[in-house]
Amino acid sequence: MVILEKTPTQLKLRHRPYFLWIATGSWLFGIFVLILLITLQSWLFYLWWIPVFLILNILIAISLLLFTRQIIICHFDKVNSLFILKRQGLLTKKIIWHPLGDILDVQLKSTSWNRDQNSHQEIAIILKSGKDLILDVGQGRKIDNKLETVNLIRKFLEMPTQTLNQPSVIKFELYDRKNEN
Repeated sequence: MVILEKTPTQLKLRHRPYFLWIATGSWLFGIFVLILLITLQSWLFYLWWIPVFLILNILIAISLLLFTRQIIICHFDKVNSLFILKRQGLLTKKIIWHPLGDILDVQLKSTSWNRDQNSHQEIAIILKSGKDLILDVGQGRKIDNKLETVNLIRKFLEMPTQTLNQPSVIKFELYDRKNEN
């Protein structure tokens, strides 16, 4: 996540999935190296599954590059009182906008039943309509980075900062019933 603009009236965040682009590009490069090796060893091409394997991998890698690698831009604008979420891929572009007044809360939400700090958390913008907008601005699994982003947005929207709730420890008092009498 990169902060593109941070002023009293504008907050703009951007995420580019560099890791996914590099991984998919490396995958394609590996496929082409494999094709080069096959042309050097012509007997490999006669195995019936090699061409099917190569074509399938090329199609999967290209479709990943075209459809799932989106640049995400979150723009909070106090001048126009708008929140704009733009997801832009190579072939697709989706823009969602809501008035800032529709935002009730910005918080970390757990996506698993495990309420531990190591569980998967995601940034959610809760709207008056009850809908949650999930922001994937690329902090990975580190909860501290996500909490920092949540608090940056909350501070811009003039909300109190969010802290991590420590897991509560239930203490049981052990006693001997014989000693009650």
